[in-house]
Amino acid sequence: MSAKQIFTTLAAFALFLASSGCNAQSKQENPNTIKQSNNNAMNKIVIFFSHAGDNYSVGNIEVGNTKIVADYISEITGADQYEIITHKYDGMAYTPLINLAQEEANKGELPPYEGAAPDLSQYDTVFIGGPVWWGTC
Repeated sequence: MSAKQIFTTLAAFALFLASSGCNAQSKQENPNTIKQSNNNAMNKIVIFFSHAGDNYSVGNIEVGNTKIVADYISEITGADQYEIITHKYDGMAYTPLINLAQEEANKGELPPYEGAAPDLSQYDTVFIGGPVWWGTC
């Protein structure tokens, strides 16, 4: 792996962890399916959960911040994508949502999600991303 590839991968990972800005973009057409990149790179995958809707300080957004960063990582690295979809929080305002999420985290509860997880044995690199709530990942 060249120095440029290592830097690009580290930069993409840093963006994934530090993502807190927002932009609205269109929703993914086929949620919760493995979306193969145009580069046909079957050795990398981005697995992520992203919250759209009512978000802190930015209002209502169509696409969550983590989805935006996942798209950047896939574009840069040629990675496939798998979005973890749960409808438990759909339509919830920000404050009730974070209160519920914090309560679930304290109890060790995980919300149900759609579909089955991908077979990771075919991938050499797995990027994992999720929302940053309460200043934690």
